[in-house]
Amino acid sequence: MITAIILAAGTSSRMGEAKPLLRISGKPLLRLVLESAQRSNAGHVVVVLGAEANRIRREVAMPGATVVVNSDYAAGMSTSLRAGLRSAPPESRGYLIALGDQPFVSSSTIDVLIERHSASGGKILIPTYHGRRGNPVLIDRTLARELEDVRGDVGCRALFRPHAKDLVDVPVDDPGILLDIDTAEHLALAREAVESGAPLESLVGKISDRSPA
Repeated sequence: MITAIILAAGTSSRMGEAKPLLRISGKPLLRLVLESAQRSNAGHVVVVLGAEANRIRREVAMPGATVVVNSDYAAGMSTSLRAGLRSAPPESRGYLIALGDQPFVSSSTIDVLIERHSASGGKILIPTYHGRRGNPVLIDRTLARELEDVRGDVGCRALFRPHAKDLVDVPVDDPGILLDIDTAEHLALAREAVESGAPLESLVGKISDRSPA
């Protein structure tokens, strides 16, 4: 079983308001990320909250997910990773690390990562779109202890260099892996694209295209 861990604990400093609550197509960003994970073949979903956790829990429906609050969120992403790992079921074979501000990742992309994990034996699987790496990243359970040892405002990319031989790039036809909503401008561009029916590929380069977290 693969557990999806959605990181949504940050302060949203660049946005100026809680990103999980911002809406596209009438739904909060966090809800869109959660729905994609729950439509996939991930066996369980953990949502890690931090800043404005109580408000987010009131305003975003998260049925079927384990919700954990990281009180140390101000110390960086690594603290949320630890909170998510410790809340995952012990039978998890791996952890799909997803970002709460990437609402366009397809559930089929998650399924491809899970399938390749089973078939390849790779320990770190990274989706790529036209050769560019994005998120979410799937980490094998054998690296859980090392992932828990990461410190500061860094995520699973801290394992990439020491485990370069274990990296598996997984090509996907999904520009959503590069698109995260960081600012009000990004949000406006994303809403405009969705409302006009423009392809998501048109947003690559216009809104933040984040490398693996």
